[in-house]
Amino acid sequence: MPDAETAPGKPRIGPTIWWLGLAASGLVAATLSLDAYVEGLPPVFEEIPHLDKTLHFALAGVLTFFLDGVLRRRMIRLGPVSVPLAAVLFLVPAAIEEFLQRFSVNRSSSVGDFAADAAGVAFFVWLSRRVGR
Repeated sequence: MPDAETAPGKPRIGPTIWWLGLAASGLVAATLSLDAYVEGLPPVFEEIPHLDKTLHFALAGVLTFFLDGVLRRRMIRLGPVSVPLAAVLFLVPAAIEEFLQRFSVNRSSSVGDFAADAAGVAFFVWLSRRVGR
């Protein structure tokens, strides 16, 4: 007989974990972003190929993973399709911010960075829905 922790209707990850994960990943992302605007990217980004894209993928994905959990995997209709609300709430501001980087002295706008964000969001929303049931 399953115990209360593994009961079929009980979620694998509780709401506290989703909120703590979102807060922690948001703090990391905000700190890195602010640092990049103020000081520019450190030299390690030029030394390690694709590090920038890897971080875009990972940070966008992790943030959206936890946001999707906090939102309890809600969907939103955009015309004829339904998409995860967390993906929309992350990608719309990310697209705007990526565009606005072209006006920053220490940042550069890149379609590749946004593509890495979108790939991270897609993968981690899928993962959220696999582990968060």
